[in-house]
Amino acid sequence: MPTPPAPAALFEQLARGWRGYLLIALIALAGALPGVWRMPVMDRDEARFAQASRQMLETGDFIRIRVQDTPRNKKPIGIHWLQTVTAEAALPLTGGRLNEIWAYRLPSVLGAILAACATFWAGTALMSRRAAFMGAALFAAGVLMGFEAMTAKTDAMLVGFTTLAMAALARLYAEPRRPRLLALAFWAALGAGVLTKGPVTPMVAGLSLAALALWERRFAWMKPLLWWPGPALCALIVAPWVIAIAQATHGGFFTAMFGGDIAPKLAGGQEGHAQWPGYHALLLSALIFPATFALPAAARLGWRTLKTPREAAARLRFLLAWALPTFLAFEVLPTKLAHYTLPTYPAIALLCGAGAFAASREHWRLTKAIGLVLFGAGGAVIVALLAYGATYMPGDAAADLRREIQAGLLGAGVLAAALVVLSLFRQPFVRAASGIVAAMAFSYMLREHVLPEARSLHVSAEAEAALTRARRLPTPTRPLWVVGYRETSIVFLTRTDAKLATPAEAGRDAAIGDALLIEGRMLPQTEAELAARGLVFVQKAPPVTGLNYGNGQFVALFVGDVEEAPKT
Repeated sequence: MPTPPAPAALFEQLARGWRGYLLIALIALAGALPGVWRMPVMDRDEARFAQASRQMLETGDFIRIRVQDTPRNKKPIGIHWLQTVTAEAALPLTGGRLNEIWAYRLPSVLGAILAACATFWAGTALMSRRAAFMGAALFAAGVLMGFEAMTAKTDAMLVGFTTLAMAALARLYAEPRRPRLLALAFWAALGAGVLTKGPVTPMVAGLSLAALALWERRFAWMKPLLWWPGPALCALIVAPWVIAIAQATHGGFFTAMFGGDIAPKLAGGQEGHAQWPGYHALLLSALIFPATFALPAAARLGWRTLKTPREAAARLRFLLAWALPTFLAFEVLPTKLAHYTLPTYPAIALLCGAGAFAASREHWRLTKAIGLVLFGAGGAVIVALLAYGATYMPGDAAADLRREIQAGLLGAGVLAAALVVLSLFRQPFVRAASGIVAAMAFSYMLREHVLPEARSLHVSAEAEAALTRARRLPTPTRPLWVVGYRETSIVFLTRTDAKLATPAEAGRDAAIGDALLIEGRMLPQTEAELAARGLVFVQKAPPVTGLNYGNGQFVALFVGDVEEAPKT
């Protein structure tokens, strides 16, 4: 009877050849899929991206980006084109409906798979294949990466294209075989990144190249990037839409994008998202989970790389040049959101993979102990989120407490099991596998069970369900007026021509038979405006209550019709 392979040998087999890329892709897919079908459309960004893409399919205008009649001149067109492709392809599965959010999330899933495979591709040029595999697997299972992969926004696909560009640079830096082909891959990914989220991909690549140039004072390896077909290919990807949108908006798109989106982020905390430097570092242990246990080893290896002579640590230095300048730039930037530093996570995860093997080989006991503490702290944040999310499920206070305890205990059990494995086993492969399983369990619990059932957070979805039960969904002959509640999700879930109005506008223009959805604080004024025209609002369903997390306010939405006032 043949002896089963040892964990290290099995690990080597899994990481070899095409099997390594396939397994990394499957881990990324497993991390991305929870919640794709179950989670209702989320405010605010996801709903706006999906609605703008939906309108492109409805109108046939694939150049301008609009939400209802309002131009959305914030991000380039790339993600919308990808979303229209997947939404169109999914029509046989959605019954011809264009408001199934899962169809718009598929490009983000693909972006996560691309990012994970590109991480592995970069890692195999910079370190041992098994360390690269571990780093890529830890990145693919990351809780933040998985959440962004579930969400119909730009960020997962941005990370995919940015990581591909950086992987091409890494191979050009470390193993310059077919340098012109690598240069073409870099420029193509750069162009796709620009078309997805403007300056972010060029910023990451530019800061990395500048850091390496200042650090090493060598430039010969960069020369293939100057080969003219590369920049030409990038221009060919970006220029057609840039020219088209400039003509369609008379230059207004770029004025609005830089003046209304980019400049405010640089000048101050846009939309209340100002945070102090250190914000991203503080969140790192929870957001990069499960790579958290290897963060101290990555930091120690990185510090040693900084002090090591150039020839001995050149390849790992590429990862530091990739991660540190961009991470620090986002720490300095006044506007901070948790996902901003995500393009640096592939480099950090690869350092974690290399650091885990170095810690095992060189017996870094204190480093491992600190990693356990960080892993426990990062996991505890996720467990707390599980418990807190359970309180938004339907039920009374006693039911809330019971679900909160159950979710907390279940999450704590998963975390405790992972901590036991990390404490008892020395093999990096086993330690990484335990963290990946824990991260997958957390993602599944949070995005398949807790958040989808937290109905008090999904006000628009509950309002759409109430409209359906009351048979008050908008039709071509029954307009829908939404008064005092301006979230795009209600538009996406109903009709593009839903009228988001003030009480005065609804009171002036609503007709008998029109459906009304009125936020409670606006109900008295709306009724007064209708009464001035001899009309009344007649409630047809119990009010929908919940937290509008877009602005942090609790709301009550009343469903009903406009009818003629009774004769007196």
